[in-house]
Amino acid sequence: MNRSVQSGRSAAPAVGMLLAMLVTSAATAVDVRGSVRSSEEPKSKGIEAIRAPYWQEWNGFIEPKKSSVDYPREVSAVLIGAAEMRDATSIALRDGTLLPSTIVVQHGTTLRIRNEDDFGHELYVPGLKGFDAVETSPGSTRTIQMEQTGVFELRDRLSPHVHATLHVVAKVTQVVSPNADGGFVFKDVAPGSYVVKVFRGRSEITATELEVANSKDIVLTAIALDSGAVRSKPGK
Repeated sequence: MNRSVQSGRSAAPAVGMLLAMLVTSAATAVDVRGSVRSSEEPKSKGIEAIRAPYWQEWNGFIEPKKSSVDYPREVSAVLIGAAEMRDATSIALRDGTLLPSTIVVQHGTTLRIRNEDDFGHELYVPGLKGFDAVETSPGSTRTIQMEQTGVFELRDRLSPHVHATLHVVAKVTQVVSPNADGGFVFKDVAPGSYVVKVFRGRSEITATELEVANSKDIVLTAIALDSGAVRSKPGK
């Protein structure tokens, strides 16, 4: 009995230290805020986000309207650090398009595609093992394991206008989509060394080195989508 009491007493400090470490880790986690900017105007919601209206096409008389960018659909921001994202990545088929259309997934994890349209789709990715054209009926979800790294084009055999770019990368800690104004947030980032990457379509726009060393939230310098592959520095 005395041995049990002593064992319980010796375990108590260890449990306390573990709890203290967990609390400290949670307390020092920060939010990393960033933004993407483009010379193109933010795209409005609705049908304009799917296909270009006539006033954006050259008709020989009137200067076409300035092209626009749909940040939530076209851009993905990625945080890469020591931790790996093991949860499934979920995207949607909605209003005849893929949301988002720039998809970043960690190798070895699962991509889940939910069809929220009233009609079926047959998505496939040329060259990606296990991603053949299989019907996804309205309201159903298709799950695919990501077994190859690389950049792939995601297409729909039934609706040729539906397309997206799929980036399967070696490691991902967090993936977020910017809001309509281009802002994004990585939440609860633990201390450590990271790289922030921004993707749009097939392009990797930037790779930003980031060091999280204290409990202060970090604001990154705005990232320009129009300048190609650039390296920006985190703001203070």
